[in-house]
Amino acid sequence: MADHTRADERGADAEERVDVPDAGTDTEPEDGSDAAGHRRRASLPLVPVLAVLLVLLLAGTGWLLATRPEGSSVRTEDYVDVLQAARAGIVDVASFDHVTLDDDIQQIRSVTTGDLQTESVDQLDSRRQEITAAQAVVNTEVVGAAVGAAGTDSATVYMVIQSTQSSSASEQTQVQRYRIQVDLTKDGDRWLLSGITGR
Repeated sequence: MADHTRADERGADAEERVDVPDAGTDTEPEDGSDAAGHRRRASLPLVPVLAVLLVLLLAGTGWLLATRPEGSSVRTEDYVDVLQAARAGIVDVASFDHVTLDDDIQQIRSVTTGDLQTESVDQLDSRRQEITAAQAVVNTEVVGAAVGAAGTDSATVYMVIQSTQSSSASEQTQVQRYRIQVDLTKDGDRWLLSGITGR
């Protein structure tokens, strides 16, 4: 009977491991080797470019849930505007294509402000030659998002995003998930991204 119990527990543990998204377990060994000890080819230059653009994001999995702060005087429609601006803005900031790089940079300028705008544009500009040579393409989508706080001129949105990265340097498309905090600042009647940090 004890054997059956242990077997059931092992089966339950296996099911739990299967249910957890694998994005958080994709961490590569620090020496660049895979589990079999083989040397892995670098994915030049997608991962470092995206990592810098997103300001040292930390890999994360699952849905990030946040509740509306109690006692907030902000109207529901303001939350909707903040959420829409954050979702659209992060896709623009964290996506680029070697063919349309100039347009991508211009789009980043239109949805960001302050240091985030400067850093994001500078990172793409400084790596333009690498991105073009590698025929790099990064497409980002929002997996989940919720407003954490919102005021009259600033707001915070928590997100899980998924980045699909491809280049001529690798036959395999890389898919990564990131858990992030997006800060927004209101400029006139528009919400602009002003900061991105990992969570």
